[in-house]
Amino acid sequence: MALNDETCPSTSQATASTTGTPPTRVRWYGGALVLFVCFTAYLDRIAFSVSADPMMTALDITTVQFGFITTVFNIGYFISQIPGGLLIQRAGPRRAMTIALLAWSLCTGLTGVANSLVVLAVVRFAFGIGEAPVFTAGNAFFANWFPTRERGRANALMNAGSFFGPAIGPILLVPFIANFGWRTAFFVCAALGGVTTAFWAFFIRDRPAQHRLVNAAELRLTEEESGAAARPGPAPWSAFLRQRSFWTLALAYFGTLWTVQFFIYWLPYYLQKARHVPFESVGTYTGTAFACITVSVLIAGTVSDRLLRSGRTLYQSRNLVAATGLAVAAVCLLMSTTTDDVVLSVIWLSLALGGAGFAQTLAWSIATDLGRSHSPAVGSWMNMWGFVAAAIVPTLAPLIADKFGWASVITVNAAIAVLGIVAFLLTRTNKPLTAAEPLGTFGSPAR
Repeated sequence: MALNDETCPSTSQATASTTGTPPTRVRWYGGALVLFVCFTAYLDRIAFSVSADPMMTALDITTVQFGFITTVFNIGYFISQIPGGLLIQRAGPRRAMTIALLAWSLCTGLTGVANSLVVLAVVRFAFGIGEAPVFTAGNAFFANWFPTRERGRANALMNAGSFFGPAIGPILLVPFIANFGWRTAFFVCAALGGVTTAFWAFFIRDRPAQHRLVNAAELRLTEEESGAAARPGPAPWSAFLRQRSFWTLALAYFGTLWTVQFFIYWLPYYLQKARHVPFESVGTYTGTAFACITVSVLIAGTVSDRLLRSGRTLYQSRNLVAATGLAVAAVCLLMSTTTDDVVLSVIWLSLALGGAGFAQTLAWSIATDLGRSHSPAVGSWMNMWGFVAAAIVPTLAPLIADKFGWASVITVNAAIAVLGIVAFLLTRTNKPLTAAEPLGTFGSPAR
């Protein structure tokens, strides 16, 4: 049956009409906390990025070596995705996230005391391993707590948090680093991580039935429509690996994260070296680009959920919107190379990052739509391939720039975005992954 705003009331209205009491909104308070967790996680990444120049000088490392350190972090991150997903499936998102946040806080502080290339590499590798469950745990929380028609906005909170860090981080951190040094920035971030860990462990529960503030109406809403089994069995990996959408979603996220992670790790340095922006102004320009994606991910979630409520299919509401966002990103990346004006170039780059934000947000919603009770498995698989891209970009970008120039790096980013577009279009979001799928099911995508 099609969902239509005129014929079907919203989930909260329907639940209120049957119980006489409107649902509480504990799930949204939890979503706001996921936003802050992701803000905290990405604040370190942007601290590492804006510290590139003073850190390279202090530790006597080259641009390529700095890119290698970032690659080492991402290697630790992506090899730990599937183990992280298994941890979430077994221990639940609350405990898995608590472990990840504690590891995050410790490694952030240790980054500030690193005194050589080797020590920095070891710390960042451990950092990647420890932080790996964060986004998959957030996605598992949304799968357990939110009905399908709210998941676009819910996952937008997770992604908005991750980009709000880079949006305001440079503005706050650049003058802080200039006055107190790059090491102090990591100590402050570590302390913030400790506080965030305490809030998460105290407030969050794995499922609505476990939370004392959830009323009967919200419990009914989440249990009836979340689509997540109370006690899912082990993920059927062998069956998933035989289904096309499992692979195409991974490829779509690979193309998406390639674009986004370039901005995370190299935008401040690119602005300094390729666009000759003074260090004092880097924070403002970088913050502008990430403010754009912070807004765009919230828009993406809202647009997708409204399309779904208006009767559009999951494929139309998720895949087509995500593919459109990546198409905008590819075009704007190329346009940014056609001008020598710094402000105009930043505008194009900001629009490109905003477009990629549409794809990143809706990829997580697609992972939940496909995986249902096995969302941690699908999310960890998808995120693993995204961070394969994130592991390649930091080292490859300066190598290409040294040989061909930074404009060639931007062009390669646009080409990989096109790969992501094709993969989104080939993912059959209308058909959830099944526990037993025979070989030879790589047919045309359902629309």
